[in-house]
Amino acid sequence: MSTDAVAALKQYFGFDQFLPGQAEAVEHLLEGHSTAAVFPTGGGKSLCYQLPSLLLPGLTLVVSPLIALMKDQIDALRRRGIEAARLDSSLSLDEYRTVMTGVRSGELRLLYVAPERFNNERFREAIDGVRISLFAVDEAHCISEWGHNFRPDYLKLAGFARQYGAERILALTATATPRVLDDIC
Repeated sequence: MSTDAVAALKQYFGFDQFLPGQAEAVEHLLEGHSTAAVFPTGGGKSLCYQLPSLLLPGLTLVVSPLIALMKDQIDALRRRGIEAARLDSSLSLDEYRTVMTGVRSGELRLLYVAPERFNNERFREAIDGVRISLFAVDEAHCISEWGHNFRPDYLKLAGFARQYGAERILALTATATPRVLDDIC
């Protein structure tokens, strides 16, 4: 594990060591590889994209199906001094513009969106040309029609990641049979 990752873990998150599986996932991503990871609920999935977002040069785009989860994570990140925001239907036009200014300027490290956000042409145009170092898909079991909570918009995510030149992809879930994990990969 890189000393930068261990130092960031301590500085921003207050931990001296990683939980099981986190170090391997983070290291794999920092080496430039895409990764699929299955962690139990409460096993530290979000750290696997939050920490790399601090060490990678571009934006970490996090796809999450739950607005409440996005809000909770963003609040916690901001308390740690990490620039993060979300785009969802509750934002005003001015709030949307502020977030996108942060994305384009590189000030924003993490941007959370629902998978349905990619159906929005204005959003797709706004992120065109933005360097996406990490495209993280939370609740990735939703990609699989064999998983619970199948959401068809998840099927389009791989195409969007390619279209926008995502440098690496992280698929995370707490629920994956071997068949679901094959679909995710």
